Amino acid sequence: MQLSLSGRIVEAEHIKTNSSLNFVEFAELAARVGFNAICVRATHLNSATPLERVREMRGILEENGLVASMVMLDSRVASQGTAPDAAAPLRNITPTLERATAIGADMIRVAIKHEEDIPWAQRAADEAREHGIRLAHQNHTKTPFETVADCVEMFERIDRPNLGLIAEPANFMLCGEDYGAEALKPLAAHIFNVYVQNLDVSDSGSSTIETNRGAVRYERLVIGDAGGVNLEHFHDGLNAIGYAGFVTSNQPAIAETSSEELSKQVYAALARFAQ
Repeated sequence: MQLSLSGRIVEAEHIKTNSSLNFVEFAELAARVGFNAICVRATHLNSATPLERVREMRGILEENGLVASMVMLDSRVASQGTAPDAAAPLRNITPTLERATAIGADMIRVAIKHEEDIPWAQRAADEAREHGIRLAHQNHTKTPFETVADCVEMFERIDRPNLGLIAEPANFMLCGEDYGAEALKPLAAHIFNVYVQNLDVSDSGSSTIETNRGAVRYERLVIGDAGGVNLEHFHDGLNAIGYAGFVTSNQPAIAETSSEELSKQVYAALARFAQ
């Protein structure tokens, strides 16, 4: 497995439309800390970014010894739990495919919200397949991909080999699911990428999130902090299913902690996945 740093680390937790670092600064940070790749988000690249600029961004990655592990070019996808139109990019996937190709990424994060989104997802996957690109949907609250069973059912219904899952343990926790070997085995063929963030699900948590099964309280933690996601349990589960792709930090910015300090802390916590 290789480690990827998501641009979310330079975005505030609930504000996914602004980045505290420009793309050059972010790429240099990821390389300096030791990551192999970055997950490019809409705060740095969107579906209207000129292709010439996208090719320049690919050059910046190459200069820093990095690749783009995945792209997500619409902030509505990042807010898929609350954005009612998070699936809109599926209706015209061509601009996103063009920019993914230009930056050298072979995976695009997408969102599905409603029954009527499924045919659009199938068409988008078919078009993406012509470009050698895969589409990936995160297991996430308030989507049809909350639980393991939900995910299995959706992949059976969509029935496209190049549309798979970004497995993320904290969202499984929020939905009352495990994220070890037994939970991951039914999803093994569908897991294209892995996200890691850290939450402590607790009735005394200071934040509340809605799920398809009701409201859940949680506390935001930094990846590696005790009391949240058990990284060893998740690591063992990924090893059990033979996962060998990218493990992506999906850590948001933390107030009064520099991006550099936070990135180093996250990298140290995830190092076991790269061994």
